[in-house]
Amino acid sequence: MKILLFADSHLGFNYPIRPRIERRRRGADFFQNYQHILDVAITEKVDVLVHGGDVFFRSKIPPLVIEKAYEPLLKVLDNGIDIFLVPGNHERSRLPQTPLFHHPRLHLFDRPRTFIIRRNTSEVAFGGIPNIRTNVADSIGRAIAASGLIETTAQMKVLCLHQSIENAVVGVQNYKFRRGPDVIGLNQFPRGMDLIVSGHIHRQQILKSSYGTPIIYPGSIERTSFAERLEEKGYYVITLSEAGITREFRPLQCRPMFEWSLPVNLIDESSLLQEMESKRGFLPEDAILRIRCASPAQLSVLKIEKVRRLFPASINVEIAPPSRIAAYHPVGYA
Repeated sequence: MKILLFADSHLGFNYPIRPRIERRRRGADFFQNYQHILDVAITEKVDVLVHGGDVFFRSKIPPLVIEKAYEPLLKVLDNGIDIFLVPGNHERSRLPQTPLFHHPRLHLFDRPRTFIIRRNTSEVAFGGIPNIRTNVADSIGRAIAASGLIETTAQMKVLCLHQSIENAVVGVQNYKFRRGPDVIGLNQFPRGMDLIVSGHIHRQQILKSSYGTPIIYPGSIERTSFAERLEEKGYYVITLSEAGITREFRPLQCRPMFEWSLPVNLIDESSLLQEMESKRGFLPEDAILRIRCASPAQLSVLKIEKVRRLFPASINVEIAPPSRIAAYHPVGYA
């Protein structure tokens, strides 16, 4: 059985329906990679498509974005591919309703449950749980038991989640999650699972449970923050067979991210703009740029409209406050 696994598409991110200012937005990049993955599923005739959660970037989504996300799934279903959706934390563990949820090949983990997929002589049970938002360490055992996955007699068992798991690594600082109330311990997964897949962590990586079960994070399909600027984004193609499990990570095209820090000695607007203009030639035409101020004074004099006019329209530009200041100043907010 061939499975295509991806997660954290965050559709609707930076995708205003009625923008007040016409400029390039990042939202189209997310939809582009999302559509590419669906096209691969159809072209390569996979048996199962699994989305590991956070289809959307928040719980309240404009109907146009919902339609744009769900509509291409129908073509996947009509090609005989079963789709599994795990509601993530961005959706508050509940996906927006659609008539597609009544399609016999679309399987929604709106509660702990298990579906069995048969292909020729293969029989694989997919159990899943919507994102548990608080105290997951206390409830994950009961949730897995409630899904019915442990009791099934299928040849192979796949557990689908959207959670933080012990030893997962994130960010440019390589922060590693330790077991806690909101982090599942590696010894909390039951024996007998053949594969565990999960969304939520945006860096692709593979862990192992205490029983040696592979835990695959495909990562997000786009860079959602500058903390991910060095990460390669993509999805997994996984094959389940009597011989075992094989997996292949497929990278996606993502625009490069750059961060500039302004010299602390420059204060007036003219000098700051000249400094940016002198460096803009080093940027690729499709760059995503964050300009970090060295002081609140720089943040107060810079106007994002003037800064953006220095760069080609194909480059996304934002201004960030000094690193020690957590809150964005209204003038500098992009």
